[in-house]
Amino acid sequence: MKAKKLLSLLLVMVMVSVMTTTAFAASSSKTFTSSTAPSGSMSLSLDPGTSGSSSIATINVSGLPADVVITKVVVDCNTMSYSGAIWSNSLYIKTSNIPGWVSAPWGSGNKTEFTAGLIGTLANGTYQLYYTGTNVSSITPGYKTYKSIKLTVYYNY
Repeated sequence: MKAKKLLSLLLVMVMVSVMTTTAFAASSSKTFTSSTAPSGSMSLSLDPGTSGSSSIATINVSGLPADVVITKVVVDCNTMSYSGAIWSNSLYIKTSNIPGWVSAPWGSGNKTEFTAGLIGTLANGTYQLYYTGTNVSSITPGYKTYKSIKLTVYYNY
């Protein structure tokens, strides 16, 4: 009987230790959100049946510790105005900490997640964004503008 109680006590102590460690590991991931508001947008005007690239929006991320590195970036382009039938294809992003552009397919709900190309780079810096689109109408020209773009940087520290 004593062995059974000792084993039960040992099992409880191991479980408490494991759960505490898991909670600690999950709390080390943090986020930082910045926005282009009130100015700054990505705008695109296209003739019928054509594709093209939007203007570039710039978002500054600063104030984080210098050695913080990115684990994921989510861009929320939920505020838009449009006329016509422009389909958003891909979103492109670059920071002052990488040499070129990184792309991702346009996300559902106008939220696009970048999990490759930025991971492990420094989080502080200037981020530039633009998107590509196609006017799927064969008759009417169109435009689409995304404004108040929100950039959420996930990082470990």
